[in-house]
Amino acid sequence: MVQMVQSDQKPAARLGTLNKTGWLSDQPQDLRNWIARNGRWLRYTPRETLYLAGDTPDGLYGLANGTLELSFPLPGSDPVVFHRAEPGFWIGEAAILSSEPRMVTVTAASECLVFFVPAAKLTALLEAEPHHWRSFYDQSNRNLKTALMLLSETLSLTPRARLARLLLRIADPRGEVTGSQQELGQLVGMPRSTLRRALASLVKTGVVKSGYGRLVVADRAALERIATDR
Repeated sequence: MVQMVQSDQKPAARLGTLNKTGWLSDQPQDLRNWIARNGRWLRYTPRETLYLAGDTPDGLYGLANGTLELSFPLPGSDPVVFHRAEPGFWIGEAAILSSEPRMVTVTAASECLVFFVPAAKLTALLEAEPHHWRSFYDQSNRNLKTALMLLSETLSLTPRARLARLLLRIADPRGEVTGSQQELGQLVGMPRSTLRRALASLVKTGVVKSGYGRLVVADRAALERIATDR
């Protein structure tokens, strides 16, 4: 169950890591202060849903801690998981600005701390101060760029290179990657058999070490070289 997190800090301090990394850290100070005053912290448990594709947009979400999983409802098939987001990631503005239903489902892949700004407050801000539209267009553009990058990787890179890029993106500071082979396969759009072959190649060369329910990036520089394979 989602939990609200109380905070009595001043606006800038309330945002914590979101004031230092990701989209919001690059925005004007007055917008950062406004978001800090008008949002609230929420905590999600693993596999808890933030929102579903098709939902009416309720607000803007900024990830401060943990990982989020994004999936798309492919017609006639199971939803396709296409991205695992890290701290500094924001989502939710596109549906608010377009007044359209949500396009994707967002789920907590681990325990997450998220800053939430209600849609009604965001809409009121843009009506009163329309110059802030540029900031939210910037946010939508960043997410579009990520989507196009993921698509380009799928179309142009070898399975081993795609897996290498995924591991580089989602490894924690210690180089550890959690998740089953099925989950990793979903994130790179590979059948399990293809993923197993790609992973076995990385483990055999010592670039990645395999353990129960987790992987460890043992040689990041080598993995970065493999990530350019075509």
